[in-house]
Amino acid sequence: MPLLRSISIIGSGNWGSTIAKIIGTNVLKSPSYQPKVKMWVFEEQVDGRKLSEIINTSHENPKYLPGVNLPQNVVAIPDLSECTREADILVFVLPHQFLPNVCKSMRPVIKKGAIGVSLIKVGL
Repeated sequence: MPLLRSISIIGSGNWGSTIAKIIGTNVLKSPSYQPKVKMWVFEEQVDGRKLSEIINTSHENPKYLPGVNLPQNVVAIPDLSECTREADILVFVLPHQFLPNVCKSMRPVIKKGAIGVSLIKVGL
């Protein structure tokens, strides 16, 4: 039985949440991927609640993509190491200025052979 690939999304703003919706929907249609998609959320308070908790309970990112439902298999994770540790594919969707520090933090836990995909909107 082939191993299923896991996907983690690094970023949860409007573009990251949009990509999470697309990837979360598409992995459920493919037998090659694990159904759970992890999305790293920089933890913030929204109306007195943690953004990750809101996303995981309401399946919506009310701060960055209000009114758009995220698939239930997309799980918001505020711990970068936990989010990226087992990923076979890392999809980067965060502001370019945060990339160096995020990569430095991730480096010790990245799986050997993991693939990185950049959907960052601004040049590096």
